[in-house]
Amino acid sequence: MKRKNQRNKRGSPLVEEGLLLGLSIVSLTVVLSIVVGLLSGVQNTFDLSIFNGQDFLDQIRQSLDQVLAFLRIV
Repeated sequence: MKRKNQRNKRGSPLVEEGLLLGLSIVSLTVVLSIVVGLLSGVQNTFDLSIFNGQDFLDQIRQSLDQVLAFLRIV
């Protein structure tokens, strides 16, 4: 009986470590899924925003040309 009790005490830290590792993996998975969801939302926002496409670059180029023309640099 005493021998069986000793074996349970030796295995207990291993079981505890296994449960903690499993819990940390589940927590990490949840956190990563939240981060991926937030990043995809940010990407969708920027895809719909004014920063998308050639129009934004054309507007910047046109504004820069107007400023340079006003300053008579060009």
